[in-house]
Parts: sequence; structure tokens; C-alpha cells
Amino acid sequence: MSAALRRVFPAGLALVIGGALAPQMGQAQDAQHAAASCPVERALYTLPAEGGDIHAAFIPARNWPSAASNLYLKLTTAQRDYWFSFAISNGYGGISLLPVENPYDERAQDSGPASTLPEAERPEDEEAQIELLAQLRFLSMDRDLNVAENPPSAGEEAPPYLMMPELGQALWYDAALLTTDPAAERDDMPRGVFRISTCLAEAPPKAWP
Repeated sequence: MSAALRRVFPAGLALVIGGALAPQMGQAQDAQHAAASCPVERALYTLPAEGGDIHAAFIPARNWPSAASNLYLKLTTAQRDYWFSFAISNGYGGISLLPVENPYDERAQDSGPASTLPEAERPEDEEAQIELLAQLRFLSMDRDLNVAENPPSAGEEAPPYLMMPELGQALWYDAALLTTDPAAERDDMPRGVFRISTCLAEAPPKAWP
């Protein structure tokens, strides 16, 4: 417990607060230590959840699936995998996720995986998709919680923290638009920060294209 905290709080309360913060500080230090020596394509991130931990990983591609990054983001819930490529908006738009089909599928070999979003036939369909894409913001943060302007690329140091603030909302209401799984309905994901839980010995195989 710092001297400043002791001055602000009574001794008993300071002990309680210090005990509550200790596990969180330990987790943050673990994430920073793992990131310091882990290439991004070997990092496995975890978000604790009641229905089972949710994992995120960066999957390298043979070529660049988008102009923003040569990586895909793979999100694994208790129900299924979701795949995303990256996009960057001008100005303050930040980084967005674009839902795509499995990039390991042979259909992705020539031109990459197709979008999971159906072609909008009506103006209201297009508006609904725009609203959905607005929920797919992606934040990559360093040790000081500064948000990166660009998504990671293969070979770079793994960022300690990831956050997708509204992705849980999209998975709850529009999971069927984020996957080709015909059984997809609602998927539960809490709002929180993904931390590095493991640095794999080897990177996953490269996906198409």
C-alpha cells in the first residue's frame, strides 16, 4: 500500500482496498511480462466469463487480407469461433473489425474469406449493417493503456491488453451475422479487457489468402 493511499484512507480501510487491488495489479503485471517477450501471432488472450473463458488470438495470413494488417482476429467463445479482419477509418474513426468466414477454408484461397454479412437488398438492411459495424470497435493498448492507432501486424510485440467494448452487444443481438454457423443465435460476452494468458511456442499456420 502506497504512502499516499495511507494518508487518504484510515488504516483498516486501506488494508481492505490494498487487498482488493492486489489481484488486479498482479494480473496487469503478468500481462505486461508476457507481452514483453511474445510476438503478437503467438499471444493468446483471455477474458474471464461466467459461461466459460473467451479467448482471442491473432492469426497470420499468407498475404495481407486487408490494407490495415496481415493478421486476422480469431475470437473463441464457449459456442464457436468468430473471425475478423481489420479496417482503419480516417480521422478519429479508429480501428474496426470486419466479420469474415473461416480463412482456413479452401474457398478463401484465391481472394480471401468472404464477408459474413449478406448483401443489403433494402436501405433498412444497409442501415442495420452500418449500425452493427459501429459496434465492432477494436482497441489495442500498451502497458500505459495508450490506445494504438493501427492494429498489430505479424512480428510485432504483442500488446498487453485488448478491448472490444461493444462486441458483446453484437454477439447477443446479431450473432448470426458474424458467423456462417446456421445454428448461431445469442452468444454471451461480458464487457471487459482481454489480457495475455499464454505465449504459444509456435505461431498458428498461416491462413488464406
